[in-house]
Amino acid sequence: MKIEWNKVTWYSKLIAVILFVFTFLIGFNLGKKSEYVEPIVAPAKSWTVIQPINAVSYSCDGGKTINAKYYQGTSKASSSPNQPPVPGGSVELQLGDGRSMTLPQTMSADGARYANPNESFVFWSKGSGAFVTEGNLNNTTYSNCVTK
Repeated sequence: MKIEWNKVTWYSKLIAVILFVFTFLIGFNLGKKSEYVEPIVAPAKSWTVIQPINAVSYSCDGGKTINAKYYQGTSKASSSPNQPPVPGGSVELQLGDGRSMTLPQTMSADGARYANPNESFVFWSKGSGAFVTEGNLNNTTYSNCVTK
């Protein structure tokens, strides 16, 4: 059998169609596996800046000062049954000696009380007055503080 290179036969057309379909299917399957997937984008969160509900400057005995920014929070359920909810506010303090800290609000029978977790630093405020106790013996380190 002699091959005639310039002549297109039905057999050569069939082989060309089979090769085309085969190539198309391989390309299609490869494309499905590496197909670009549009990432799911969550809607942008609206960032809200928490503003203090009050900012107060106190003058204390011995020329000491306290600057306090009070923040409101939501009350949380108490971990003990039949107990009132735990307040969720906080205070940001700048003391005259250069220290600064943020304390969570804690339970208080009168006024507002803010303390660190081990209660070695406690800030109390009521009306226009405030004071600070520090250490295990609750030494009053900022006393007779009144608003400026």
